[in-house]
Amino acid sequence: MCKCSFVRVACVALALAAASLAQEYSVNEPNNSDVVFNGVQSSDVSLTFDDSEIVVNPGERLDLNCGFKGEYRYCIWEVEGAKPIQVEDVYGNFHPGMSKPEVSEGNECGIVINSVSTEQHGMWTCRVFITGNSLEGTKNVIVTVKPTYPVLEVDNSQLLEVTSEEETPVKCVVAAARPAVGIRWFLGDKDVTVMAETEETPTDNEGMYKSISTLRRTFEPMENGMTLTCSVSHKTLTVPENESIPLNVIFKPVEKPVSTYYQIRPGSDYEVKLNFSANPPPIRKEWRYGDSFQNIAVSIEIPGAKDRYETYIEELGNGMYTATLRIAGFKEEDANQRYLLVVENDIGETTYKVRLSMDDAPKDTLSGGAVAGIVIVVLVIVAAVAAAGYARYRQMFCFAPVVTPDPEEGKETKEEHSDTESARGANTTRAANLKNSLGRLTQVFKKPKKEQETKLENIGDDEKRSLTTDDPKKGSPVKEQNVDDKELTGETRIPEEMLPPIQNSEQNNSEVKRELSDEIKVPEDGTPHMVNAEQKPAEKKEVVYAELDLGKSESDKKTEVKAEDKTEYAQIVGTVTDNREDEKKE
Repeated sequence: MCKCSFVRVACVALALAAASLAQEYSVNEPNNSDVVFNGVQSSDVSLTFDDSEIVVNPGERLDLNCGFKGEYRYCIWEVEGAKPIQVEDVYGNFHPGMSKPEVSEGNECGIVINSVSTEQHGMWTCRVFITGNSLEGTKNVIVTVKPTYPVLEVDNSQLLEVTSEEETPVKCVVAAARPAVGIRWFLGDKDVTVMAETEETPTDNEGMYKSISTLRRTFEPMENGMTLTCSVSHKTLTVPENESIPLNVIFKPVEKPVSTYYQIRPGSDYEVKLNFSANPPPIRKEWRYGDSFQNIAVSIEIPGAKDRYETYIEELGNGMYTATLRIAGFKEEDANQRYLLVVENDIGETTYKVRLSMDDAPKDTLSGGAVAGIVIVVLVIVAAVAAAGYARYRQMFCFAPVVTPDPEEGKETKEEHSDTESARGANTTRAANLKNSLGRLTQVFKKPKKEQETKLENIGDDEKRSLTTDDPKKGSPVKEQNVDDKELTGETRIPEEMLPPIQNSEQNNSEVKRELSDEIKVPEDGTPHMVNAEQKPAEKKEVVYAELDLGKSESDKKTEVKAEDKTEYAQIVGTVTDNREDEKKE
């Protein structure tokens, strides 16, 4: 009995332990996850929660959204170091400074903190309890802390002294901020942040950071007197906070190329003015001259005077100076001299060379680089033109011929077929009958092609124009045809009694027969006479032309168009006689 009771107690204890472990299980899903379960997942319930980080300034409104789909028992919000906040209590106004969201659909467990404080910084967890399980989502809420003022770590806070041609590190420090600040560097208006490295170090467990940015740069003489600025940006700042310091760049007198002065008039008092820069100020400065730069015989202190030469110096500020050499009564021998300006300071010494000339200044000429650039451009243009010409010659690329249908070709073919069809008639049977009946007649008028071409060439322009009219006084109407027609055809006028019987009784055949009988007039013997168009017959004659179809096919066969057939023309003259004399004789 005791053994059974012990076993039962042990089973119950194990069951309770398993249930407790299931309730404590937690999974954090990524951003915009739908479901975060502490137990067995179910398709009937889901949690809508965005776990992305929120950065908010003290005093601003903080919306903590948490949506739930399905039936749940209750939900709470938890923050590190504080008691849980029940959502129902917030909705019942039991928590001052907190309120219900304006839109609760899809945000059933959300709350609003009207004015956030630094004590509410940390990880916030929305936990929803359902039967036998709980769902939760966690996000980091960063309540900002305004950064401390930036500090430049330099020996002299009033002036940053650096040496030219040496790399100098400069540090800008922000002791505390939440979150970390952003630091940028400016030299005058130029952004030089790319030469800086920033280190961010946490100072506590509350998200406070110390930021140190180190700029490493080799400063140049021309940057002397400029301002170096450390600019700090942060979410709590409407405008960046800046810490600036002026630069004092130490450098020896800056070198310059040879200086030449032109158009000096002989006999005039001429002043040679040469600008230079040096920091610190020069401790020795003098003018020298001689026959050449290697053979300098005379030296004059600045300020000073000797013979016709006088020297003095002017300080322009910020390490800039102007040294002057005045020559009284300039002579040709002065133009033949060579002059040196020697300047020395604590950093080094520099010599400046000067030439004087009475000639005009040379015109501006192109440098070697500019000439080379022009030559390259010209060569590129020549190569492009040559390539285009080659492509055109070879018909390549855009110069390739484009195959397009020739509209004239179709038109000519259509005209040729229309002329041939008009001679044949409406159907092939009628055309075959006409060809068979006129076969012997057309053989009489057939002429060699070469003779016909010669005859047509001898016809004058006026006569050619007259051939296109129907007036017999102006000549015979000749219709121009292509010599290369596919069928040898001709045009004639034939008496009605010479026409063969036409079996087709359609209207178009009757019209053709009627037209032929009306137009053709020849002598009674039916023998037309062929004459030259240039002849002038004594008798009254009527000149007519006919398009002859000289096909050799039988009448009962269909007309076939052959490529080797040629179209030739014959001039047919019909002699009109007076038949009354013959009647009287009879």
